[in-house]
Amino acid sequence: MECFHMRQELPPSVRNQLEAVQSWPLCLTRTIPLPHDAKDSPNVETPSATSCSGSSFLEEENGPSEKNREELQKHNANFKMLYDMQQQLIATLQEQLRVQEIDLDSMKQVNAWQEKELASLKSQLQRPFDGEKRHLPEPDESEAKSLEKLKSELANMSAEWTLHREQADAHAMEAMATSVQAGWKAACALPHESTVSLRTSVVPADKTEFSFVEWLFTRSLVKHRHARDPSLWCPTARVKVLEVQKIENRTFLKRYAQRREELLEERAGQSCEPLQDIETLIGKSLQNQRSIEEVCHCPDSGVNFNEVLLFHGSPSAKINGILTSGFDPRYAGLGTGAMFGQGSYFAHNASKCFRYAGDDDVERKNGGLRQTVLVVRALLGNPHYQKLMCPERRMPPANSDSVVALTKAEGGCVDHREYVLYDKASVLRMCGS
Repeated sequence: MECFHMRQELPPSVRNQLEAVQSWPLCLTRTIPLPHDAKDSPNVETPSATSCSGSSFLEEENGPSEKNREELQKHNANFKMLYDMQQQLIATLQEQLRVQEIDLDSMKQVNAWQEKELASLKSQLQRPFDGEKRHLPEPDESEAKSLEKLKSELANMSAEWTLHREQADAHAMEAMATSVQAGWKAACALPHESTVSLRTSVVPADKTEFSFVEWLFTRSLVKHRHARDPSLWCPTARVKVLEVQKIENRTFLKRYAQRREELLEERAGQSCEPLQDIETLIGKSLQNQRSIEEVCHCPDSGVNFNEVLLFHGSPSAKINGILTSGFDPRYAGLGTGAMFGQGSYFAHNASKCFRYAGDDDVERKNGGLRQTVLVVRALLGNPHYQKLMCPERRMPPANSDSVVALTKAEGGCVDHREYVLYDKASVLRMCGS
């Protein structure tokens, strides 16, 4: 009798279908017929039958029992089903292998084609230029006419677009000039004392005045040195004017008009010399600009006293004091220093005021910095052009009414001109933006 154990590992897809199938021990019982002459031989032993579990049982003379025969048939059916599944799995694996071989052949063909094309490109690059001109085939007559017609239409469209753009720019410039001219006259016209309140009043500017201040403010923006690293230049600031307010005070107006009359008497009705042209050195770039184009002059009434519109930056906490008492030179330099003495400092570049405005009360909206800058009317009269620092100065030099600090390009010590007034009557607050 022979007894052995067989177990087959299957993939998950097949194993799920054979959950009920277990490995079975195969037991075969064979009855070996003996020859007639060997039945009585004492040396021949009759084989005994042993069960798979090790227990012995006797075979009947007519064959195995009915129970054993049913078990064997059941075992044989299970093994047949397992054999069929194994054959199906083998066929599937063989088909997958065949598909992989086909894909591999296709990849080899693509790789060979790529190598061939690459070699062709390399040979074309290494081939020396023969100097022959290669001409494209000439278009036929209909194509040439269509091409000429298309070129003509494009030229006409380009000319019309250029004309429309020039007309639009001209209209915009005319509108801007009209608005600025009207705003300039409104901003520079001194009101009558009877129309101005005794105490300081702050009222919103009208549309014309707003447009003029916005133009005046944005046109004066320039590059300045970085506050933390003076060796670096900041790009020109991007500014949006949010609000413009007019400032009126009868005391300030009377004081300014009286100072103007005094200057007229001192000069015996003679005009002052106009401001000198301005040279500015930004980095390695030298700019030479006319003063009348750089500084906004107020319209003269027959006599030139160098009345100009200038900017002044101050923290929000000090703005109210300026509106109430005016610019007081006695407090000059308390927070920022006084390079040119005890006076009130102004600039014709609004961007220069950013370093001094909003230091105490900083308000950020939408990632930006909101500041207040004052626009003033300054009576420069006959200016003294200062090159070196003079922190001990308390008044302008003899025969002069103000100090103009020159730039480094002009032999001075500042990057952009500064205007210093030592008399509070020479400044008239006009508006804040």
